[in-house]
Amino acid sequence: MAPDAGSFEVWTSDTPVTYLQVGPVSGAYSGDISFGALVLEEDAITPLEDATERSYRYVFDFLDRTGFKEPIRFWNYLTAITGDEQGVERYRRFNTGRHRAFMARLNQPVPPAASCLGGENGVSVIYFLAAREAARAIENPRQISAYEYPPIYGPTSPSFSRASAHGPNLFISGTASIVGHETRHHGDVQAQLAETMENLRVLAEAAGHLGQPGKWAVKTYLRDPAYWEGVERAVRKLFGASAEILHLRADICRTDLLLEIEACHLPEA
Repeated sequence: MAPDAGSFEVWTSDTPVTYLQVGPVSGAYSGDISFGALVLEEDAITPLEDATERSYRYVFDFLDRTGFKEPIRFWNYLTAITGDEQGVERYRRFNTGRHRAFMARLNQPVPPAASCLGGENGVSVIYFLAAREAARAIENPRQISAYEYPPIYGPTSPSFSRASAHGPNLFISGTASIVGHETRHHGDVQAQLAETMENLRVLAEAAGHLGQPGKWAVKTYLRDPAYWEGVERAVRKLFGASAEILHLRADICRTDLLLEIEACHLPEA
């Protein structure tokens, strides 16, 4: 699907769903999973790390209320993600706030899968899936775990695992052209795409989902939408012709990264 095509992302359940509002979090839950979303409220006075920590604490309030206390996947869309806020990059401030909330409220030994992308305007949004039992975290042997990055990337490392497996479902975090902890192939979109696809292949294979029955849902984030056709060809080569693909124009969390791709492997309906 081209980046400018109208589309919706829809999550469905085979069992009855209960809707509720807990503070600023709007959500729903079925017998085995819960979903929620909220706007990350910012103002001219509150540092972003404080606003982020507050928002994530609201998420945990929602999880406590529903009984689905184990987050298995987060999506974060942060306006002006690499912009400067009083001398500190906004993504780095976000990471500090998220880390503080996880240290206070997350029961898991390592954080779940996640993506964090940027837009040029509008509000910042967090949405998530959670369950009663924690997912199994999966790391990429080609990469240092994001939560163990060295301090050159900020005072607090990004809090996410490379992938999470929960029951028959696999959730691969936002994945880019990173080996170890370093960006590879500066300025070369084709080489970055190839490196990204290799990271996705390794994760899917490590989880045991590559080539297995089910449906792949893939979301790509592109600095330049002009590259979407080449990206789609690469995605279908790895995940199959039936993969559902959504292309989005987005800013990536590092200014030297040109694209990022995430994927979910779900059982056939």
